[in-house]
Amino acid sequence: MAKILTIFGSTGGNTELVVDKVTEILESKGHQVDIRRAEESSYEDFQDHNLYLLASPTYGHGVLQHEFQKLADQLKNQDLSGRKFAVIGLGDQRYEKEYLLESAKTLEKLVKDHKGELVHVSLRILNTPVQYLDTTITAWAEQLSEKL
Repeated sequence: MAKILTIFGSTGGNTELVVDKVTEILESKGHQVDIRRAEESSYEDFQDHNLYLLASPTYGHGVLQHEFQKLADQLKNQDLSGRKFAVIGLGDQRYEKEYLLESAKTLEKLVKDHKGELVHVSLRILNTPVQYLDTTITAWAEQLSEKL
Protein backbone atom coordinates (compact mmCIF):
# COMPACT_ATOMS: atom_id res chain seq x y z
CA MET A 1 0.00 0.00 0.00
CA ALA A 2 0.99 3.64 -0.44
CA LYS A 3 2.70 5.98 1.98
CA ILE A 4 0.83 9.31 1.76
CA LEU A 5 1.64 12.76 3.11
CA THR A 6 -1.28 15.12 3.44
CA ILE A 7 -0.45 18.79 3.85
CA PHE A 8 -3.34 21.13 4.55
CA GLY A 9 -4.19 24.68 5.46
CA SER A 10 -7.28 25.32 7.52
CA THR A 11 -8.46 28.39 9.38
CA GLY A 12 -12.13 27.64 10.06
CA GLY A 13 -11.79 23.86 10.30
CA ASN A 14 -13.64 22.72 7.16
CA THR A 15 -10.52 21.68 5.27
CA GLU A 16 -9.26 19.81 8.32
CA LEU A 17 -12.62 18.00 8.54
CA VAL A 18 -12.32 16.88 4.91
CA VAL A 19 -8.69 15.80 5.40
CA ASP A 20 -9.66 13.76 8.46
CA LYS A 21 -12.41 11.95 6.50
CA VAL A 22 -10.12 11.26 3.53
CA THR A 23 -7.46 9.96 5.92
CA GLU A 24 -9.98 7.66 7.59
CA ILE A 25 -10.95 6.16 4.22
CA LEU A 26 -7.38 5.81 2.94
CA GLU A 27 -6.22 4.16 6.16
CA SER A 28 -9.18 1.76 6.04
CA LYS A 29 -7.85 0.70 2.63
CA GLY A 30 -4.42 -0.08 4.13
CA HIS A 31 -2.53 3.09 3.23
CA GLN A 32 -0.23 4.87 5.68
CA VAL A 33 -1.21 8.53 5.93
CA ASP A 34 0.90 11.21 7.61
CA ILE A 35 -0.79 14.58 8.14
CA ARG A 36 0.89 17.97 8.50
CA ARG A 37 -0.43 21.48 8.73
CA ALA A 38 0.97 23.79 6.06
CA GLU A 39 2.68 25.99 8.63
CA GLU A 40 4.65 22.95 9.85
CA SER A 41 5.72 21.92 6.34
CA SER A 42 8.48 22.74 3.87
CA TYR A 43 9.88 21.48 0.57
CA GLU A 44 12.03 18.97 2.48
CA ASP A 45 8.82 17.09 3.37
CA PHE A 46 8.35 16.13 -0.29
CA GLN A 47 10.89 13.29 -0.26
CA ASP A 48 9.74 9.96 1.15
CA HIS A 49 6.11 9.38 0.23
CA ASN A 50 4.33 7.78 -2.72
CA LEU A 51 1.66 10.48 -2.84
CA TYR A 52 1.32 14.06 -1.65
CA LEU A 53 -2.20 15.25 -0.95
CA LEU A 54 -2.50 19.06 -0.89
CA ALA A 55 -5.59 20.65 0.65
CA SER A 56 -6.55 24.31 1.02
CA PRO A 57 -9.64 26.48 1.18
CA THR A 58 -10.09 29.48 -1.09
CA TYR A 59 -10.28 32.95 0.41
CA GLY A 60 -11.17 36.39 -0.92
CA HIS A 61 -10.24 36.86 -4.56
CA GLY A 62 -9.13 33.28 -5.08
CA VAL A 63 -6.15 33.02 -2.74
CA LEU A 64 -4.98 30.01 -0.80
CA GLN A 65 -5.25 29.88 2.98
CA HIS A 66 -2.46 32.18 4.24
CA GLU A 67 -0.28 29.45 5.80
CA PHE A 68 -0.63 27.26 2.73
CA GLN A 69 0.31 30.19 0.52
CA LYS A 70 3.66 30.43 2.34
CA LEU A 71 4.35 26.78 1.49
CA ALA A 72 3.21 27.26 -2.10
CA ASP A 73 5.64 30.16 -2.42
CA GLN A 74 8.47 27.85 -1.29
CA LEU A 75 7.47 25.24 -3.86
CA LYS A 76 7.48 27.73 -6.74
CA ASN A 77 11.27 27.42 -6.92
CA GLN A 78 11.38 23.62 -6.72
CA ASP A 79 11.31 20.73 -9.15
CA LEU A 80 8.54 18.27 -8.24
CA SER A 81 9.45 15.72 -10.93
CA GLY A 82 8.78 12.12 -10.03
CA ARG A 83 6.32 13.03 -7.29
CA LYS A 84 2.62 12.16 -7.41
CA PHE A 85 -0.06 14.51 -6.14
CA ALA A 86 -3.77 14.83 -5.47
CA VAL A 87 -5.58 18.06 -4.60
CA ILE A 88 -8.49 19.09 -2.39
CA GLY A 89 -9.93 22.59 -2.73
CA LEU A 90 -12.74 24.13 -0.74
CA GLY A 91 -14.73 27.26 -1.47
CA ASP A 92 -17.47 29.47 -0.13
CA GLN A 93 -20.30 31.17 -2.02
CA ARG A 94 -19.74 34.34 0.01
CA TYR A 95 -16.83 35.10 -2.31
CA GLU A 96 -17.04 36.18 -5.93
CA LYS A 97 -18.30 33.52 -8.37
CA GLU A 98 -15.15 33.31 -10.46
CA TYR A 99 -13.05 32.55 -7.36
CA LEU A 100 -15.26 30.01 -5.56
CA LEU A 101 -12.93 27.00 -5.85
CA GLU A 102 -9.78 28.72 -7.04
CA SER A 103 -7.56 26.92 -4.50
CA ALA A 104 -7.94 23.64 -6.40
CA LYS A 105 -6.96 25.34 -9.68
CA THR A 106 -4.03 27.10 -8.02
CA LEU A 107 -2.68 23.88 -6.49
CA GLU A 108 -3.15 21.93 -9.73
CA LYS A 109 -1.22 24.61 -11.62
CA LEU A 110 1.54 24.61 -9.02
CA VAL A 111 1.99 20.85 -9.36
CA LYS A 112 1.88 20.86 -13.16
CA ASP A 113 4.15 23.89 -13.57
CA HIS A 114 6.82 22.19 -11.46
CA LYS A 115 6.59 18.82 -13.18
CA GLY A 116 4.66 16.94 -10.51
CA GLU A 117 2.04 14.39 -11.59
CA LEU A 118 -1.64 14.72 -10.69
CA VAL A 119 -2.94 11.17 -10.28
CA HIS A 120 -6.63 11.87 -9.70
CA VAL A 121 -9.23 14.52 -10.45
CA SER A 122 -9.26 17.14 -7.70
CA LEU A 123 -11.89 17.09 -4.97
CA ARG A 124 -13.79 20.37 -4.93
CA ILE A 125 -16.20 21.15 -2.09
CA LEU A 126 -18.35 24.27 -2.07
CA ASN A 127 -19.60 25.57 1.29
CA THR A 128 -19.78 23.28 4.32
CA PRO A 129 -18.37 19.80 3.69
CA VAL A 130 -20.50 18.11 6.38
CA GLN A 131 -23.23 17.06 3.94
CA TYR A 132 -20.61 15.41 1.69
CA LEU A 133 -18.58 13.46 4.26
CA ASP A 134 -20.27 10.10 3.67
CA THR A 135 -20.98 10.58 -0.03
CA THR A 136 -18.80 12.71 -2.31
CA ILE A 137 -15.75 12.83 -0.04
CA THR A 138 -15.84 9.12 0.76
CA ALA A 139 -16.29 8.18 -2.91
CA TRP A 140 -13.41 10.46 -3.96
CA ALA A 141 -11.07 8.94 -1.35
CA GLU A 142 -12.04 5.42 -2.41
CA GLN A 143 -11.36 6.25 -6.07
CA LEU A 144 -8.01 7.80 -5.13
CA SER A 145 -7.10 4.65 -3.18
CA GLU A 146 -7.75 2.51 -6.25
CA LYS A 147 -5.22 4.56 -8.23
CA LEU A 148 -2.41 4.00 -5.74
